[in-house]
Amino acid sequence: MKLKNVLRLIIYSITMTCTLFYIGYRIAYTVPTKLGILNLILALFILFIEIWEALDFFIYFLNILTIDKKKPKTPNANVIKEYPDIDVLIATYNEYEGLLQKTIQACKDMDYPDKSKVHIYLCDDGNRPNIKALADRMEINYITRLNNKNSKAGNYNNALKYIKSPYIATFDADMCPKKTFLMKLLPYFYDTNKKVGFVQTPQSFRNPDIYQYRFNLANQIPFEQEYFYHNLQIAKNSINAVVYCGTNTLISREALDSINGFATGTISEDIATGMLIEAKGYKCIAIDDIEAYGTSVNDYEAFVKQRSRWARGCVQMSKKYKIFSQKGLSLRQKLEYFSCVSYWYFGFRRLVYLITPLLFSILGFIIIDCNFKTFVYFWLPQYLLKRFVLDKLEGNKRSSTWTKIYETILAPSLGPKVVNEYFGLGDTKFEVTPKTGIDSKMSKGNAKILRTHLLLLLLNILGFILCLYKFDSKYYYNYILSFIWTISNSFYLAIAVMFDLKTKVRDFSDFVPNKVKKYTSKAFLLLFLNKEKSKAHSK
Repeated sequence: MKLKNVLRLIIYSITMTCTLFYIGYRIAYTVPTKLGILNLILALFILFIEIWEALDFFIYFLNILTIDKKKPKTPNANVIKEYPDIDVLIATYNEYEGLLQKTIQACKDMDYPDKSKVHIYLCDDGNRPNIKALADRMEINYITRLNNKNSKAGNYNNALKYIKSPYIATFDADMCPKKTFLMKLLPYFYDTNKKVGFVQTPQSFRNPDIYQYRFNLANQIPFEQEYFYHNLQIAKNSINAVVYCGTNTLISREALDSINGFATGTISEDIATGMLIEAKGYKCIAIDDIEAYGTSVNDYEAFVKQRSRWARGCVQMSKKYKIFSQKGLSLRQKLEYFSCVSYWYFGFRRLVYLITPLLFSILGFIIIDCNFKTFVYFWLPQYLLKRFVLDKLEGNKRSSTWTKIYETILAPSLGPKVVNEYFGLGDTKFEVTPKTGIDSKMSKGNAKILRTHLLLLLLNILGFILCLYKFDSKYYYNYILSFIWTISNSFYLAIAVMFDLKTKVRDFSDFVPNKVKKYTSKAFLLLFLNKEKSKAHSK
């Protein structure tokens, strides 16, 4: 083992050990048991959130320590003796004709030795005459149905009744494959002794994502999902826990038939479908070659609608398909899928952390009852080590600071929706992400979240002031802790408010997709220094 890898192993191990000691200390010595039942309940709830977050970190660190991050070897197309038929499914519900036309044309332009074997189907869940006319004009197949039962999964399952090819490529309405898509992915099904279930490629976009766009950092920070697709997904190959993402994928029809088609009962049919295929013993592969480009959402309400669907769908999937009871999955695979679901509670946990210091500074509840110096000795090392591991040892492809910015922005929107979904109070309706452009006027949803961020910011500033005004040496550690905590919260909430206010339409004509792979301090400084550059834009 190389010295560099040995050092990484040591640092990760020390970080996990320090985190374990901290949690043990929190449980044993910091719970206020003599200050009233309500105080105790609140303290135990916050402790539960910390333990939950630590568990997520343990699973993440476990994967870093044990997973082989090598990319799958690219097979040679010569392994294919006879090229099979392939069905290409484009899912649509209410997308406009111009967007669909680009996707259809890109699918028709894909390279293949015998193009008569590539069968393109426009799966229209909107049952629209004009879209059928579009399919006829572009000489592709059109499939529709009279209802929208089971949303996208139902749409695809309806299509399965009419198609027969051994391989199926799935694309969202805005995702345009590159010419090389089929020729790059198909050989993976022939270059192994194991039966391959699907090959997943990254989602990427020709326009900036909403964070790059609103912060005017289009060519300064990576796509928000860059780390997931190009690092986490690749790492999942070694334990066969690759996530099926619903688009930019080539799937074995045999694998789909083994699980009776696309998974239903969740508005995120993709992750459940992939998990069930892997539970059947199929090898699933993620590659980091970008083989399709789509349109990133820049409208705030559409963005929240998209992320809410992903989050609620994961919660629904975990409730219906009960990850730890799934036969055919190893413990490592189950932990991976648990981690995928647990991640989407970040909004709820972040909301808790934004409110927690206010429980003491404004309401007077003591959440942590301890010796301040001892608390710092246990808390500070694991906190700093986690940041170091996530930032430096991951090559700045992840950033603790930027992650908290993203989470703070989404927390008020996603937090309540995920909790409601868990308790069966959420709206189970599938909502397609609108991709009809952006408007410089602030939407009602944007204004509402701005008010929420402002309220939380003002409350944290008030908590900070009260900590100074009411300082009592008897409980000095709580005042110091709340003082530091409210400053940190105010910092992230101020950036969230900045994000909410940046509704100005910008020029991104010089944007280069995937140009930036890492986070840098320069980008963070530009967050505050960048000059506005606008462009006339019609919705």
